[in-house]
Amino acid sequence: MEVLAKVSSPAKINLGLWILGKRSDGYHDILTLYHAIDLCDEVRIEEGPFRVETSTGIPMEENLVYRALAEFERRVGREIELSVFINKNIPEGAGLGGGSSNVATVLKEVNRLMGELLGEDELMEIAGIISSDAPFFFRGGTQIGRGRGEILEEIEPIELDVTLLIPSVKASTRKVYSLVREEDLTPQMSPEKLVSLIREGRYELLENKLGEIACSLYPEIGEAVRFVEHLGFKALVSGSGSAVFYIGKPTPELETGARLRGWKVVKAKSWLGV
Repeated sequence: MEVLAKVSSPAKINLGLWILGKRSDGYHDILTLYHAIDLCDEVRIEEGPFRVETSTGIPMEENLVYRALAEFERRVGREIELSVFINKNIPEGAGLGGGSSNVATVLKEVNRLMGELLGEDELMEIAGIISSDAPFFFRGGTQIGRGRGEILEEIEPIELDVTLLIPSVKASTRKVYSLVREEDLTPQMSPEKLVSLIREGRYELLENKLGEIACSLYPEIGEAVRFVEHLGFKALVSGSGSAVFYIGKPTPELETGARLRGWKVVKAKSWLGV
């Protein structure tokens, strides 16, 4: 079959995340700063019957991309005659947005290949139904996220070196959010202050309330946070975990300690390719 498109689908980290309150629809309002990094899944789209396959063998009906494309088909009133293959490099259950990124990347490419049947706003609406994080990946870069994370404000790009620690445990976003208590809710930080902390390198003032809950639910995540901070870096959990990261390059001490604990180390940079 003819290959029609090959595109990269980047991961994200959350440069801080604050839980503001619980909504009547069961979701939580948050404030976060999304940042795309160059750890990428690779997407290939070919002519052929409609299907979505991944290198990790996710059943098609459970794949977020399949669900998004089914909604796309419903809205445009046409059948998709394309086969989608996703080579997964972004760990699952790590809070790095791999599935959400795949949704945005594939929706954009399928829409382009089928003649731009929908505008970006409607594509983002479809993506937001499937995943709160997915709308971010339409433009990537660095964006402030509000609401469930789907209300976005782009800011000037920030270029960072990032080191990720990937513990063996996979975190459940649903389980982590289910443990949010009243005392975990925080006043809204000024988005401008949040951005200035990053630009000034004051990483020690960043926090992720959701990540703190993940550490209590999954002790291995807490161990990774303590390990990074023992080495003198400010550790943050991405999203609801399990990935832990710091701003900076990996050190020999970190790589040795991670290897002994069975954790994967990923060296990443800001992704500016979206």
